[in-house]
Amino acid sequence: MSALPKSPLTISRPRLSARSAAKFVRLPAVEQMRLLHDQKYPKQTPQVFKQPYYAPPLNGIRDFLDRGLPGLVDARAKIQSLSIKSRRDHCNRVLTQFVESGHAHRGLKPTTMLRCYASMSDLELRLSPDLCAMDGKLQRVIYFNANASEQDPEAAKMTLEIAHWVLEQNGENVAPRQLEFIDLFSGKVFSINRRRQKTIKLLEENARLIESLWSAIEP
Repeated sequence: MSALPKSPLTISRPRLSARSAAKFVRLPAVEQMRLLHDQKYPKQTPQVFKQPYYAPPLNGIRDFLDRGLPGLVDARAKIQSLSIKSRRDHCNRVLTQFVESGHAHRGLKPTTMLRCYASMSDLELRLSPDLCAMDGKLQRVIYFNANASEQDPEAAKMTLEIAHWVLEQNGENVAPRQLEFIDLFSGKVFSINRRRQKTIKLLEENARLIESLWSAIEP
């Protein structure tokens, strides 16, 4: 008897990070569907191209801020062990961009990562920051653009606004100005002083759209 083919791993309920939700809102319809397909059937996409692609340098940034030079040495060693040269080069680029930026000398002290989730319609939204740290006496929630292209400013601001909404839903007393989106490619830092109501309204509309599309997405 031949073995039955394995069913694809399926995520039954739509869920997006704050960053992915902001990206979804900004994408054309065809690319929105591709993003949702990759979320619903994560094992069908090449894992090397998903968010973990930049996990080594992002982990390395946290280790460097926590332990200094020994953390940096360990991070570089882990990146050098990557088997794919293009990924190794990009990960080295990201770590170097951070180390050579002023953010490496701000005195940021990594703290426990905030794990926050909130629902909007049937969509689960996750905070998923790249770094939580103390900046002097001020807590920071930080996202990085690790791509080799400049960050879309509107997507960065929307990411921060959605992240702040998720924090608020979890009872976290974090002011909008405590969130940052650092573009390592251009050196720009995006922040917000308040959360625009139009962003949350747009997110609500897209949450309903995602809910209506989810069951129709095929493997």
